Amino acid sequence: MAGAGFISNQTAGRGAIAALTGILGLYMTAAMWVEFNDALGNFFGPSLGVIIGTLIFLIYQDRKNVKEFTAGQNYSTSESTTLVKGHDGRYSHVETNIEKGRNPVIFIAILYFAIVFISEISWSDLIL
Repeated sequence: MAGAGFISNQTAGRGAIAALTGILGLYMTAAMWVEFNDALGNFFGPSLGVIIGTLIFLIYQDRKNVKEFTAGQNYSTSESTTLVKGHDGRYSHVETNIEKGRNPVIFIAILYFAIVFISEISWSDLIL
């Protein structure tokens, strides 16, 4: 029973941090996309700018995904796991021994809010 508490201590806050990081990524992508399309629209015209921007984004995202999923053939979404070889010779991801409270959700939420706020003040104008 001690093992179950140990694992739950390590994973506390991981989902919230992942959600906050995803929201920040969506915000930054949308803000940079608007800026990029404005710049392309000034150069090529609005319609062609959107087409060129979309093609560049799709090519970039495809190459990034292929590189990420094929690098080392051991993609893991958790930073707190290690690859361990079992008795049968197979490798599996196992939770590592990380300290309690390693996922500071409140600190990360404040940090991400500051990034969005400073971006809005300085260059973005997406929300405000």
